[in-house]
Amino acid sequence: MTRKPKVASQPRAASGVVVPLGPGVGKHNGHDELNVARLSLISAQSRVPIDYTNWTRTYQAGGKTVTVTCTAITGQVVPHGLDNDVMVAIINLYLEDGCPEDGTVRVSMHRLLQSAGLNVGAHYYREVRACLRRLQSTSYQIVQGWWSQGKQRHVDATFNYLWKVTATREDEYDAGSTLEIRLPDEVARSIREGYVKPLDLGLYHDLSSPPVRAVYRVLDALRWDSGSAQDRVTVNLLEWGERLSIYSTEPDKIRRVLQPAHEELTARGILLAIEIEGRGKAQNLTYVFSPVDQLPDPELLRALTRRGMYPAVAGKYLTDHPDPQAIGLALRRFDAYPSKKLNAGALLRDMLVHPERYAEVTLMPAGVEARAERSVPLPQSEAEQDNVEAQQLEELQSLSMEKQLSRLEQHLTFSRVTPHLSVIDRDRLRRAVLDQQIQVVQLIRAIVRNIGQDPVEKAAAVVALLPN
Repeated sequence: MTRKPKVASQPRAASGVVVPLGPGVGKHNGHDELNVARLSLISAQSRVPIDYTNWTRTYQAGGKTVTVTCTAITGQVVPHGLDNDVMVAIINLYLEDGCPEDGTVRVSMHRLLQSAGLNVGAHYYREVRACLRRLQSTSYQIVQGWWSQGKQRHVDATFNYLWKVTATREDEYDAGSTLEIRLPDEVARSIREGYVKPLDLGLYHDLSSPPVRAVYRVLDALRWDSGSAQDRVTVNLLEWGERLSIYSTEPDKIRRVLQPAHEELTARGILLAIEIEGRGKAQNLTYVFSPVDQLPDPELLRALTRRGMYPAVAGKYLTDHPDPQAIGLALRRFDAYPSKKLNAGALLRDMLVHPERYAEVTLMPAGVEARAERSVPLPQSEAEQDNVEAQQLEELQSLSMEKQLSRLEQHLTFSRVTPHLSVIDRDRLRRAVLDQQIQVVQLIRAIVRNIGQDPVEKAAAVVALLPN
């Protein structure tokens, strides 16, 4: 008889957030920086020995040897447990605050605890203070494992997980404390450049323990590592245990440590199955994921992109805010706006995010407006679309080739084309763009013009445009 996995029945947060019932239900959208999640810089263990002050991992990834070294200063142990929750909160607070150039998050302790999904009380004030000290006091050295979105390659990186933490009340990290938390330049820059992945914060916060949340965070990052959400991820059991900082090197013990996470993630519908192949140290685990949410409404997506929004930006907005009536109202305001825009996409996004700023824009008569709210707005004329594309072309041509490549890869990721390009094709694509053998706008047109087209067909169209 199979024992039913134990699942937490109540959320940890005391903020009134609705607990999601499963993937896509009651979702509280957030993000995670892909490098720090994928590299698993924080141990999955709830507790570590007092002498656990450093670790080093070396493994093969994409033909490169990646080495990650973690070193805590005297008097501290390596980050673990709740440190994952605190860092997820800081990353999302940085995004919510508009990604300041100085990499600094300014936040009260009360808000930090709520953002981390923790109860607001004296115990967690002390715990979070200890977390911040560990994160600030620990340095990481990463060799050939840190992806630079700007350089479009893996690089070396050395930093403390938090560069600096200051408080207005140094002796009391309580509700009256206001913190200034500075992320390391490498992490802040990576977030600003868009090297992030979706993270369901409601689900993440409701998982039952720090080890389960840590396994979910790293596993979800590996799922997104290729640029799009994969259905399956295969890991060697011993390497998986080392990546999660599980002390044992005995396969049976590693599987026992992982079992609670496996049971809970399966019970919640995040995983469909866990397949085991091989024996002993040669065991591989294949995680089979539930399908990701379907793409946003293609008609609304087309309506946004034809007015100047890039697909990645439009798709993210539609995923987070799928209300068609609110989107329809913003589109009609955009079409009625009196002045023609230097940056149409930015104006449309502002109308979507801040509708109150455009309440005075004159719309069509009330009866016509009511009918329009029940349907998808008509597309722009060909002349207007050509004008939008001309603006996009001008903007693209003003960017460096590396940034043009980054913009193209965002389009490929959102359109789910990336998984259907072979490693060789991706390398040909990068070389063709960087060597200016093909125009990025030509490739983007092939992706955008037929948004509803099957990703396999889009991939074939992109490959057909590449020089031999």
